[in-house]
Amino acid sequence: MNNLHNKLKGLVVAILAVGATTIAGTAVAQQKPQPKQQPKTEQTTPASSFSDAELKQFIDANNRLMVIQQDGEKAMLAILTEEKLSVEKFSQMAKAHQEQKLNELKATPEELDAFNRSAQRMMELQPAMEQNMQAAIVKDGLTVDKYEQIMLALRQDPAMQAKVQKLMEQQ
Repeated sequence: MNNLHNKLKGLVVAILAVGATTIAGTAVAQQKPQPKQQPKTEQTTPASSFSDAELKQFIDANNRLMVIQQDGEKAMLAILTEEKLSVEKFSQMAKAHQEQKLNELKATPEELDAFNRSAQRMMELQPAMEQNMQAAIVKDGLTVDKYEQIMLALRQDPAMQAKVQKLMEQQ
């Protein structure tokens, strides 16, 4: 089961890569030249900068996001099943597509059609999933920006990790 979960995570990444490639190409084509800006450096916010109430909102939002992710993975797996394409084959084809080597891949015309249909259907799921994710974050009053700040601090600050873990155990 854990192996399937890892494959599905890879699948989600592959889908986002295919979608990002398409979206990025469109965005670059439409983008006007911008003046150069200084690169932003990511800085962590100390754990003490967030109230317990904000951290509890973060934990609740994160729990809701996990459900949305699991539902998205199930929907993507269902698409692959309907298109008779394995997770491994789809991931392989998505990687080849991203590297612009899809024509070098040994795939039948039927597999290529199934890949294209699957990728399109999965990309069509993305806007609704993004809306659901945003709604899950803001449901209890947390902003998306605050959620991202907490997530960044959580990834980089062991004290923050300990504090969130303690709060999770209390719930």
